[in-house]
Amino acid sequence: MLKTPNRERSIVMRDKENIRSRKWRNMATRAGPRPGSSDSAQGSGAEWSFNTSDSKLISRTWKGIPDCWRGAAWHSFLTESYKKRGIGRPDYELIQIYSELLERPSADDVQIDLDVPRTISSHVMFRRRYRGGQRLLFRVLHSLALYNPDIGYVQGMASIAATLLCYYEETTAFIMMVRLWELRGLERLYEPDFTGLMTCLNELETSWMKGSPIAKKLFELGIQPTAYATRWYLTLFNYSIPFAAQLRVWDVFILLGDPDEKRARKQQEGETDGTFDVLHATGAAILDGLKGIILKADFEEGMKNLTSFVPVKDEDTLMRVVKSEWRRKRGNRLGL
Repeated sequence: MLKTPNRERSIVMRDKENIRSRKWRNMATRAGPRPGSSDSAQGSGAEWSFNTSDSKLISRTWKGIPDCWRGAAWHSFLTESYKKRGIGRPDYELIQIYSELLERPSADDVQIDLDVPRTISSHVMFRRRYRGGQRLLFRVLHSLALYNPDIGYVQGMASIAATLLCYYEETTAFIMMVRLWELRGLERLYEPDFTGLMTCLNELETSWMKGSPIAKKLFELGIQPTAYATRWYLTLFNYSIPFAAQLRVWDVFILLGDPDEKRARKQQEGETDGTFDVLHATGAAILDGLKGIILKADFEEGMKNLTSFVPVKDEDTLMRVVKSEWRRKRGNRLGL
């Protein structure tokens, strides 16, 4: 039986979101229209700048970016990272490159064409074959495969691009994909031999889970992170947790995904530089949430729960655990 929505609760939630949106507007600096986009309202075509080192901004990002500001904030976070680290190209160059790549054939086009209809097909934007979102998704993936010829196209890329297309026009979605590859380590995760991915999974097991009851149980069952966490990393938790929770993870990963400079200087073979710490913390939080089930499970039941969609009911609770895990490993050194 359908229940009538609680009108008072809806009003309270709306008013709360409006207050949060105003707080984000007060933190934003208008920088003009985003290259390649129409100059429109907050969070879409307009380009906004945020002070990514501001403790208030970091705190509010952990609490979740208002959806009307999410696109603007993500773009600003990666733009600031690009400027600070000097890695990559400016937006206007990437826009020109994107236009040129669209005119070139790619050896990955057949596989991309097969995968596009299977990517979040339940979303209204991606339902129609060769139309709307499916067409844009094909164009972005085609261009990214050509932009990174050593990697080409790998299946998990489609869900990441589709998420970005929910917030950006195609040119900006391509820019964001490139920035994620160059500044947030995705090019390492998608290396042809998946060396970077294996390093991440090993780090999750030996550093973030080491000594925990669930780690001991998974060792007894013979379940390795490669069996359940590969999809977590390659899709940035798409298909694994609810979309609202995934966006909250992305908020923090895109803001705080720059390397830990001290670790980068001391980095040894088989280690990462801190870029993936938010992803590790999220994986650790999911495992913690499944602990009660896994500790009682046999191999089959354990695999079933670890590889299934995790129905996170409260993303605030999830993110509190993620933040606790992240601070335990990294945040305390930054004073956060």
